[in-house]
Amino acid sequence: MYSACLYCSKALGSNEVIEQFPVGRRLAFDGANGRLWVVCPSCQRWCLAPIDTRWEAIEACEKAFRETRVRASTPEISLVRLSEGLELVRVGAPLLPEMAAWRYGREFSARRRRAMVYGACAVGVGALGATAAVVTGVGATMVGLFALFPPVVHVTGLIGFAAYAAVDSARSLRIMHDGKQLRVYRADLGETHLVASDDAAGWGLRLKHSYSRIVLTGSQASRATARLLTRANGTGAAPWLVSDSANRLADAPSLPEFLRETASYSASLADAHAERGREYLRAMERNAFTAGKFYESRNPGGLARLAPHTRLAVEMALHEESERHALEIELTPLITAWREAEEIAGIADSLLVPATVDARLAVLQERARHDPDA
Repeated sequence: MYSACLYCSKALGSNEVIEQFPVGRRLAFDGANGRLWVVCPSCQRWCLAPIDTRWEAIEACEKAFRETRVRASTPEISLVRLSEGLELVRVGAPLLPEMAAWRYGREFSARRRRAMVYGACAVGVGALGATAAVVTGVGATMVGLFALFPPVVHVTGLIGFAAYAAVDSARSLRIMHDGKQLRVYRADLGETHLVASDDAAGWGLRLKHSYSRIVLTGSQASRATARLLTRANGTGAAPWLVSDSANRLADAPSLPEFLRETASYSASLADAHAERGREYLRAMERNAFTAGKFYESRNPGGLARLAPHTRLAVEMALHEESERHALEIELTPLITAWREAEEIAGIADSLLVPATVDARLAVLQERARHDPDA
């Protein structure tokens, strides 16, 4: 049993209500599918609980849920808060948009609030700097130049934005590949894009890092893209944008198909951008004055340049896919054991049933196949 978030490594907290699973201050459970999550209080991600600690905890959550008045509810998802402060989210069989709104809405809202706080802090630092300059007389000349305008708002806004952008650009993400640590800065996100691939997933990632480029496929592409999109979507999103992104996923034939289509779209934009760059170089060789019409500095297919609802939808899809793979790995031994038990049970039952009964059942089954209404 873990006590830290699988994504941000922050503490998940604890509770004294669910004795079988004393981790977390907000638990989400789906009894029909046997899923239990701990919602991280820091990044709002849903961390899937290990299968060996899940079943009894789900029963305890269901019992506590039924004994408590529901605070918020939809046809498929309900929320209760116990007297000890533990929150339980009961999941029925929700449609994807509704599930995404509950799962990711809080996460993206938290990112949005955090970005606004950082921006306000940066503006505050800029305001203090401008005030100090005026008081000491250093900025008196500049203030005079802006006397006809709101100087404080203008100057502090510019200083705050510049400070925030400088700090954000200096931060890098570290991606491990073949034992090497690759640094990816915000500027690299504009040149990193999805590509089509020939493997089972059907898509990959062309990663621009601090000193080169590399193409990742399979699980490496999924993990790297998920981390990079956390950075690209770092400013969060409004609830309506989260809902729109979830609807895009719901309209897709499947999550893998959505990822393949988005990768093809991103790759086509990146290829068109690369072709414009080649045209620009050829035009420069012919006439430097007419080359400007071919110039395009930004790659519209880059992760940072895709439409916001597309970026959010891809991050949701990757998270759902990783969880589905984890469940498939967990269920494989259970399916094998179930088949063995079924086989043994069939043999045991056949020993207790006379042969005449088996023959009569075979006749009835054959008749039902030929005449369903009989």
